[in-house]
Amino acid sequence: QTAMVGLNINMTLLPAKLKTAGYKTHMVGKWHEGFFDPAYLPVNRGFDTSSGFMEGGEDHMNEKVGCATDFWKNKAPDTRNGTYDAYIYQHDLTEILNDANPNEPFFLYLPLHNVHTPLQAPDEWLNKYDVNSTCTQRRTYQAMVSVADNVTGHVVELLKKKGMWENTILVVSADNGGAPCSGSNYPLKGCKYTFFEGGVRALAFANGGLIPDKMRGKSTQGFIHIADWYTTFCKLAGVETSDSGEGKFPVDGMDVWPIITGESDKTPHDEIVLGYDFDNSHPMQGALISGNYKLIVGPQKFNCDSVMWSPLDYPCTQGENGPDCDGYCLYDIVNDPYEKHDLSKEKTEILKELIARYNKFSNEPRDMQDQGYHSAAELPIDPQACQYMSDHGGYWRPWKNID
Repeated sequence: QTAMVGLNINMTLLPAKLKTAGYKTHMVGKWHEGFFDPAYLPVNRGFDTSSGFMEGGEDHMNEKVGCATDFWKNKAPDTRNGTYDAYIYQHDLTEILNDANPNEPFFLYLPLHNVHTPLQAPDEWLNKYDVNSTCTQRRTYQAMVSVADNVTGHVVELLKKKGMWENTILVVSADNGGAPCSGSNYPLKGCKYTFFEGGVRALAFANGGLIPDKMRGKSTQGFIHIADWYTTFCKLAGVETSDSGEGKFPVDGMDVWPIITGESDKTPHDEIVLGYDFDNSHPMQGALISGNYKLIVGPQKFNCDSVMWSPLDYPCTQGENGPDCDGYCLYDIVNDPYEKHDLSKEKTEILKELIARYNKFSNEPRDMQDQGYHSAAELPIDPQACQYMSDHGGYWRPWKNID
């Protein structure tokens, strides 16, 4: 919480791009892109309004994390803390959509806190699931997912009521696999913090009136990276897909609208870099997808289910552990999505080619990619931050470069 870091200030974020096309832009939920300096706040990165929390892992019930309360609205602390956070978000979403003009373009970013740790749910949702139906942890997850479903359904109903649904595309996407030691990634191997498919092959779907009838209820095998929504939404809005800001950062995302509409079932990506020289559970980790193949660099095992094929009811029951990556793993993730067969000793030429591609990305200048921090140990920490919060009302807030 005391780290002085955030999403590079010179990058132009999606809401700022959409505002150039006249969009009203709103955010409700988790920010986690920096707040130590006011310049990093959502309302200074392209959002007209924002409400929610600035960090990660706050208490759902009282919105506290670390040494202070983490609840924020626009440019000031939000004193409504003390209620289950998703209930407050639903209230804010109601206000935003009731006030929306159906004739104006509209963008909503809704990173709900559910189903992130700490695992907490109100009794009215827990009681929908019999206490003996499963283990305690999974029962709480079920309740938290139901809350997320309820809030999302509420947004859909409000859009329909305003006559906006038929001109809407709604994308629901996880940002990673289930959390280690708690979330099931059945039938995939691994979990969050690993580069196995259980960590990086996230669940997602698209809905809304703009989805062609022929594609509703269909699935696609074309790889989509979460960065693709930046490019796709910009193109749909009629704005330049390149970064127009001071930094002129390269944009990796591709236009995936042809996949969504059924015009194509092939990914536009020749390759997807999942990460390089990363330090999650081990230093120097990374992964690269090229065609059907995925290269994983470095060991992935660190605890619980990191190398496990988790069962559907994990963690109530345990699954089989598979081998870790000894230096490198190579998988054909199209024909072997469960990563049962490491090809690194068989497809040596492909392995060699992908390692060369990986090393090329690894050698790119850091200032062209991010702020250069690749492990928690490298983050600049302010030991005086907690005292500042205590002296200023007990809420997390910016504490550097304050006017």
